[in-house]
Amino acid sequence: MVPQQIFLSYCHRDDEPYGPQNRRWVEEFENALRESIGQRIGPGRVELWRDKRRLTGNELFDAQIEQQLDRSAIFITVLSQHYLSSAYCKKEFQSFGQRRIARGDLNIDHLSRIVKVYRRAIDRADLRRFVDLPALIPEVDKTVGFELYYMDDNGIDRDVLLDPDKAGLYWQRADDIAYSIKRMLDAGPANAAAGAAAPAEPIAVYLARTSSDMKMARESLQRELEDRGYRVLPETELPEDAEAYAEAVRADLRLARLSVHLIGARYGSIPEGATKSGVVLQTEQALAQGDKSLRSVLWSPPEITPESIAESRQREFVETLEQAAFERDRAEFVRSSIEQLKSLVIERLRTQRTPAPAGAAPPEAGKTIYLVCDPIDRVDAKPLQTALTQLGFFVTRASIEGTVEELLEENKAILVSCDVVVVVWGHAREAWVRSKLRESQQAPGWGRTRAFGGKFVVIAPPDSPAKLDFGAPPGVVVMRGPESIEQLQRLLQ
Repeated sequence: MVPQQIFLSYCHRDDEPYGPQNRRWVEEFENALRESIGQRIGPGRVELWRDKRRLTGNELFDAQIEQQLDRSAIFITVLSQHYLSSAYCKKEFQSFGQRRIARGDLNIDHLSRIVKVYRRAIDRADLRRFVDLPALIPEVDKTVGFELYYMDDNGIDRDVLLDPDKAGLYWQRADDIAYSIKRMLDAGPANAAAGAAAPAEPIAVYLARTSSDMKMARESLQRELEDRGYRVLPETELPEDAEAYAEAVRADLRLARLSVHLIGARYGSIPEGATKSGVVLQTEQALAQGDKSLRSVLWSPPEITPESIAESRQREFVETLEQAAFERDRAEFVRSSIEQLKSLVIERLRTQRTPAPAGAAPPEAGKTIYLVCDPIDRVDAKPLQTALTQLGFFVTRASIEGTVEELLEENKAILVSCDVVVVVWGHAREAWVRSKLRESQQAPGWGRTRAFGGKFVVIAPPDSPAKLDFGAPPGVVVMRGPESIEQLQRLLQ
């Protein structure tokens, strides 16, 4: 198979050394993306190319760039104010877009071949002016990008590379980009077998756009759903105009089996010409759908109560949801941790799955696996999570961001509700592994009312004397090597 090339377009000023450690932003992003692509896609399918020449700004658009654009299947653009000010970057952007529009394949599997990566916050109107091609502007404007910055409490965009506490966010974004690339490669003609039947259309979930304070929770839920093979809507940016906004929401809701709405303490942005926020409009549209097959889950974290909300409009909205008498099996308003929400959403979707083909063995019901791993092993544990999911199990992992109290409460909630615990022992110390097994023993004191369906320790590389001499506590099964997945499947059946 010929590798597919990815063109990384950036302004060279964004790769100049900066910060206290003289880090190069684009270079570090490229390294993170390469590693994430390797984990998601594997070797040999992708080549990542970028122009590493130190340009001065007045070079002509040369034949080498034209050649690389012709070879490239995907165009990743690092957006910043420097990028929007560069005529050279604009030419790269336009040239790739024009090529793909002429071929009629700018979009694949509901995704754009132009992948927008935001180093800084960019206004949509500024980006439209930069694109400056009538045929390309609407395609780029509606594409959802990946933000490699965060907004602080004052609403100022901050670079994740300058904040050590945001390392997890940075790597999650790189993994999100790699996942999108994998989707496009898997759906492309180069990967389709001749005469093969088209794969079944995945179940769609409308995961409503949120206010800024619920953005991280939404992204966490989106990753969980995508890892399980669900299609998450909206796949494009919603229009800025109120009428077009409402129509786009209705169109996506008609495709969905379930809609999920995360309600925070902030009211959120209001589309142009509307009197209500996008969060409220999406909720009202979902509840107004006449299709009884669409079920809606309205969720808010326990700490957000009407009394804690400063903005009156949002307080009234939350009070309305609390007091609403929703139709049975049509909508529900819940307060819980984000992990409990994930379990609820998966349970609601499980009851709505398309019937399996005749003769197909159904997945084992009631097998929710808590995959426990140290953050340093999180990437290495991903193949195990994917394999278990493909076998029909429901796999959940703890968050890697949050306060100590939030992470402890989340861990307790998962241990109370899950069926099976699988501890992955990679680079962590033996004391960490034993502490995780002790926590599973403490679960009855936190509210667990039934025995675990199994407790397992999967020993992964690197080897160590502690691993070779590890004595498992009673009731814990230890497994090693690549046969671990098959062993788990047999033991859990």
